[in-house]
Amino acid sequence: MKHIILSGLALTVIVALGGCGVTKGHEKEAKMQAEQAGLVSVSKPRLDAVYQAPSVRLHSYKKLNIANLDFSQTKIINPKSPPFFDQKWELDDKDRAYYQERFSTAAGRELLGSGLFIASTESASDILILRAKVLEIAPLASKDDLKGRPTLMDVYSEGFGRMTVAFEFYDSVSNKLVFAATDEHDLGKIWEKNDRVQTAMQVRLAFDYWLAALKKQWEKLPD
Repeated sequence: MKHIILSGLALTVIVALGGCGVTKGHEKEAKMQAEQAGLVSVSKPRLDAVYQAPSVRLHSYKKLNIANLDFSQTKIINPKSPPFFDQKWELDDKDRAYYQERFSTAAGRELLGSGLFIASTESASDILILRAKVLEIAPLASKDDLKGRPTLMDVYSEGFGRMTVAFEFYDSVSNKLVFAATDEHDLGKIWEKNDRVQTAMQVRLAFDYWLAALKKQWEKLPD
């Protein structure tokens, strides 16, 4: 991926090369957690890695308690930028609130509004708890604010970076993990202006993609 910084007459081109490992870090972590919980891999997953409890009839769960998006494990991979970008990209309260809003909207539409589950805040044998986590954010450029871009400049990038999330479904009574999925998603792939408006749109599209894929994955699970 590349991004270009335009500042006055100066033009800087930065190339960011990512590793091409067969199994990525979030997939390794998901596999380890799944194996510890006795989960098995789902064939032809719609996300990077999907696991389910083999002895549990997942379709017997009719209700869902959706917990708030978890940022406690979020890792920020700061972009390699020129010396005048010395401010680290940080996730602030406004960002967390926006990500929570986009997650809640997508989850409500795909998992509840579709009729796949009924919303619940109780604990019972037919109720699951969904705990979603933002594991990693890897932006391609400095943050579009006064700290990240203290001087007047336009930044263009090939996408906005990437995000990695995990979705974990727990039995509401036993609190045992019965289904898990994780995925890394590119925040756009075309050259465009890297600013707050476009970044926010890509975050929205990412959550829309994840929750739609999660719904389709659940519907394909065997009875």
